[in-house]
Amino acid sequence: PNTFSPNNDGMNDYFFPRSNKGVVIKSLRIYNRWGQVVFQKSNFPANNYAYGWDGKFNNATQKSDVYVYIMEVECSNGNTVIRKGDVSLLR
Repeated sequence: PNTFSPNNDGMNDYFFPRSNKGVVIKSLRIYNRWGQVVFQKSNFPANNYAYGWDGKFNNATQKSDVYVYIMEVECSNGNTVIRKGDVSLLR
């Protein structure tokens, strides 16, 4: 999914990578429209919202907008791939 709504309703409150079992996210960076990194995390398993972005930067709620992400992913077979895309934050 590339849209999330961090409003504490228990649904889609975090943006986090989802994938097959055994995948490790080597790095995830999320940028705002000015190229500023608003979230980054390294070396964590996919499919766990606890490692995801909650829509805040420096504890400040970010506005509804489209953000760009770049991920380095280590697959279960040991191969590493780069994935890029965008995510919409809705308030």
